[in-house]
Amino acid sequence: MADDQAPLIRRIASVVGHELRNPLAVISNSAYFVRARLGSADLDPKVEKHLAIIESEIARADRIIGDMLAFSRLYEPAAETLALDEMTRAALAAYAAPEGLKVGAKFGAADAKVKADPKAFADALKRLLDNAADAMDGKGEVRVATGAGKGAAFVTVADAGSGVDAKVKDCLFEPFVTTKPRGLGLGLSLARKLLGAVGGALSYEAAPKGSIFRISLPKAG
Repeated sequence: MADDQAPLIRRIASVVGHELRNPLAVISNSAYFVRARLGSADLDPKVEKHLAIIESEIARADRIIGDMLAFSRLYEPAAETLALDEMTRAALAAYAAPEGLKVGAKFGAADAKVKADPKAFADALKRLLDNAADAMDGKGEVRVATGAGKGAAFVTVADAGSGVDAKVKDCLFEPFVTTKPRGLGLGLSLARKLLGAVGGALSYEAAPKGSIFRISLPKAG
């Protein structure tokens, strides 16, 4: 975003986020009240289905608002010197994979230490895993691997999906770019922003089947 427009965009995102989250909270509380009054034991399957849809859509809308706010605000990283393999293991342990999705990991960075914000790294990795899950309709195996080169260490996330559409390949990491029928298209852009704040990078390459995204982080020392 242009520097002169950034404060205005941040203000708009903040106001819109606030004004949308209030009614979402009311809807969520109302759904909870209805579920509690009806009782779960004898709940009609159709009513259960539609209550679950309401709850799912509330959560999705809240995530979109969160992404919009995260993208618009200034980010000040808390960079630390960390072992890449250890940080990656912790991020994967915290990731809630969709049912039907397997996350395989191969650690090859040995004792490589990097400069990173662990919270931002975990968020960026989660977004890549979610992206891979979407590419494979939530089924199959996502392969995560770590490694280290001369000046940087890296994490790759490989999926066996349909790959990136040629129409968006050159602007893949720009905000609001997506081929999905739902969502703002901020996931990859936010992941790159979070990593870039500590001198890291995010790149894409096509695989024989699917996609490979690579997180690169500068080595410490």
